[in-house]
Amino acid sequence: MVSNIRGCVLKAHHSPLLATVVSSFLTLWGFQPFALGSPQTRDTKKKQIEVRLIPKKKTIKVGEALEVRVEIWNVSSKSLFIRKAVYELCQLSPLSLRLELGPPMKPQPGHGCSDDCIYDAKDSFATRLAYQWTILPAGDFFGTVVTMDADTFPQLNTSGRWRLRGTYESTGDLSLALCFNTAPIHDEKEQIKGLPYEAWQGAVDTNTIWIEVVRTRSSAMGRKSP
Repeated sequence: MVSNIRGCVLKAHHSPLLATVVSSFLTLWGFQPFALGSPQTRDTKKKQIEVRLIPKKKTIKVGEALEVRVEIWNVSSKSLFIRKAVYELCQLSPLSLRLELGPPMKPQPGHGCSDDCIYDAKDSFATRLAYQWTILPAGDFFGTVVTMDADTFPQLNTSGRWRLRGTYESTGDLSLALCFNTAPIHDEKEQIKGLPYEAWQGAVDTNTIWIEVVRTRSSAMGRKSP
């Protein structure tokens, strides 16, 4: 049984499945993207993946959380394995997000978290693979919504104009090494070789969006009060 213990401030929210199953082989394993449907890249082979950031709002109040829809598009001609998790604060995350080029900030307190997943003998190769990976058909996208809060992104506590951008990366390693493994599978390499698709490998820069963080009128009046 795969167990997952999370203590992260930032969490991704799943969107509905928008496409049918790729094949009966995949149906058996239950690969279901957050969302499917028909931006700068450094793929190791050729351009295969585009990652788009779409904020719910481009202007938010100081201290307000910023919701960003993330869409990972397969612009190649073949299906690819990609990580099922898009953004994780407490594990090795495929997507990193940044708020840059804003006004000077005061020092902010740090925030800790923990996130562990464990494989045991009850978890088959298919179960482990489906837990960490999903299949992105050619021409489709895999999407989720990431909530960026001010605890994790202290820039949101400072009024000003911030540049939002990110990088999506993957080593293409399907060896199931993302979780602590208490029961290794002896023929894991052979089973990986028998998979119908390869995992995407490379690094992609997202599009760039400017976010305006503004103070409320009450906050501004409070600063002027004696």
